[in-house]
Amino acid sequence: MTTTPEFGFRRTRGLDALALACLVLIAASLRPAASSLGPVLSEVTTGFSLAEWQTGLLTALPGLVFAACGVIAVPVLKRLGLFSTLLLSCACIILGVGLRAVVTGWVSFALLTVLALAGMSIGNVILPVYVKTRFPHRPTLGATTFTVSLGLGSMLPALLTAPLAAQFGDWRFGLGFWLVLPLSALITWTVLRLVGSVPDLGRQQDPAAGERKEEPPRRSVLASPKARYMAIFFGLQSANAYVQFGWLPQIYRDAGLDPVLAGIMLTVVTFGGLPGGFLAPQIIVRSIAPRVFLVSFGASAVLGYLGLLFIPATTPVVWAILLGYGGFAFPAALALITYRTREVAVTAATSAFVQSSGYVLAAIGPLAVGGLLGWSGSWAVPLWLMVGISALMGITGWLSAAPGNVDEELAIGAGRSGTGEGK
Repeated sequence: MTTTPEFGFRRTRGLDALALACLVLIAASLRPAASSLGPVLSEVTTGFSLAEWQTGLLTALPGLVFAACGVIAVPVLKRLGLFSTLLLSCACIILGVGLRAVVTGWVSFALLTVLALAGMSIGNVILPVYVKTRFPHRPTLGATTFTVSLGLGSMLPALLTAPLAAQFGDWRFGLGFWLVLPLSALITWTVLRLVGSVPDLGRQQDPAAGERKEEPPRRSVLASPKARYMAIFFGLQSANAYVQFGWLPQIYRDAGLDPVLAGIMLTVVTFGGLPGGFLAPQIIVRSIAPRVFLVSFGASAVLGYLGLLFIPATTPVVWAILLGYGGFAFPAALALITYRTREVAVTAATSAFVQSSGYVLAAIGPLAVGGLLGWSGSWAVPLWLMVGISALMGITGWLSAAPGNVDEELAIGAGRSGTGEGK
């Protein structure tokens, strides 16, 4: 057994495996509260007798909450530490997902959804810090596990929520079932702490000198052009994702597909998170033409939305596959945060800035789609909006994947951004 001096946690092969399992469970818990709603959105709308604006608000809540709560994640981390912050994240998800499945009022359902999303938002920002500190010698393994697990957390609810609801005759069971993931994550995270294998950020030391590292003076992360491009790219890809989570099954249902098949189409889209989770970190860390790949994700999404616009029911799986490849942008965006930063403090600050500001754009997408649908009475105008968002995603992907890293741009006295690859 060894103790990592920089962050003071115990390591063995068994503890590393437990830490990896914990990463899988926490990461997989950060999507179901959002991705499970789309397949039963029609049933929830009917069950609560919702107006169109209320349904649109439900689909917009992930982006709104992630934007608001992402800002507080780093201050909470500094105040509570890594263990308590992720414990709080899991607890909020458990309460929100569990209780919203049993309440009978629309306001209570919406507020509990907000609670679950708040826990997810904190986890979104802080988990990259856990990846960077707990797996310093296996960064690609940590980043890949993180992004693949997020993909599973999106895909499985999209696949199983509607069948579960149909099997048990109640959409509430389909939503409440996903309590199992954050509950398992909470238990595993607590065990990892009890065996002393959670990084302690307050004990960060220089491994060579055995002394606490002095952070160099830096400007605000807002001063980094790369961080700003990353935030816009992240926001545009998130707008795509949450429009798909909230509205894609309904788009297919309105085109004539039955509810289960419409849910399967969303599953095909979210399945892209698995190969994307494997491939995107490799593309970024190994610099395998990252700018070209990020542009291709935007182009693929454009083609997918054009297919939904003109012939949605003719070859529905083709459009789902194209949108799924476009969804590779999400793990790529997360990989950029990790591999275009060096110091843990810069990673945390960049993660918070990119996600909180990016989710402002994400919130606009589903809300705008709902408003445009109600105004126009058809899917044509909302889908043209998504074509434009996807095209912009490709452009900002090209800019955000440029060489260099955020640390260089934030260093006091630094000139223009560096030209190195950053990692």
